[in-house]
Amino acid sequence: MRDKKIKLIYFSMQGSEVKSLNLTWKRILSIMFSSFVVMLLLVGSSIALFTDAYHNVRISSLSKTNQTLTNQLQQLNNKVTRIEAQMQIVERDGDDLRKRVGFAPIDEDWRKVGIGGASEENPELNALPADLKNQTKQVNLAVDALERRIKLHFDNAKEVREKLREDSTRIKHTPSIRPVLEGYGRFTDKFGIRLDPFIDRPKHHDGVDVSAEPGTEVYATAAGRVEKAENSYRPGQGFGKMVVIDHGNGLRTLYGHLSKVLVKVGQVVDRWDVIGLVGETGRATGPHLHYEVWVDGKAINPETHILN
Repeated sequence: MRDKKIKLIYFSMQGSEVKSLNLTWKRILSIMFSSFVVMLLLVGSSIALFTDAYHNVRISSLSKTNQTLTNQLQQLNNKVTRIEAQMQIVERDGDDLRKRVGFAPIDEDWRKVGIGGASEENPELNALPADLKNQTKQVNLAVDALERRIKLHFDNAKEVREKLREDSTRIKHTPSIRPVLEGYGRFTDKFGIRLDPFIDRPKHHDGVDVSAEPGTEVYATAAGRVEKAENSYRPGQGFGKMVVIDHGNGLRTLYGHLSKVLVKVGQVVDRWDVIGLVGETGRATGPHLHYEVWVDGKAINPETHILN
């Protein structure tokens, strides 16, 4: 078979010249192998060129993505910086409120307690380039710090609100006004040692006397609950018709020598509620109101609890 040859005859369709080519099997196999090698080289070169082009495109895309992420992180960091500046203003206002209610300002070191740690241990950050990894860590730490400070601020606001509520309740239940309006009555006897008009001897006066016309309105000097509302009395003895109000926190007020009691035991009253009318019932030398303030069972000078 090695001696056999293949004869190729070819001619032009327009001419009469005929040509022929004698090929042996060895020659044919050589041509086929060479063609196969050339094809492999062409295919390999094409794949290599395509791969390089793809890698270049991929690298360019990743570079753009990296730059975009870097820009976004920078913008986010700028926003965090602006929020931190605003947070400092909010914290200063919070400290001012704390001072107003008698609390000490929050220590700066306390605001930093519990910040950090979680972001640094995040394994997902290890997949980022070094520069992006560091920037992301810094932004995460700053956000963690802001989250902590915001929570602390809300806790502080809640504490201040509770204190203001307590103070408001305490102020509401603390005697602070004249039981008889100025212009309708005047102080005639003060708190302390005085000459008792009935025995002509010095004796401690546990309250103040406000001289006023009979029927003048008497006001509750603070919010509270009526503890006593006495309508029965003995002429010439005691405080006559009187009212005692329990204001809570050990505070009580007494209103004596009334001509009429306008409240009942257990009734809740507010400051400026009319609780009775001036009179001269009981042990009195003329129409007036006897007014006392007691703190934890001890009489104190009522004038220290009159702000108007």
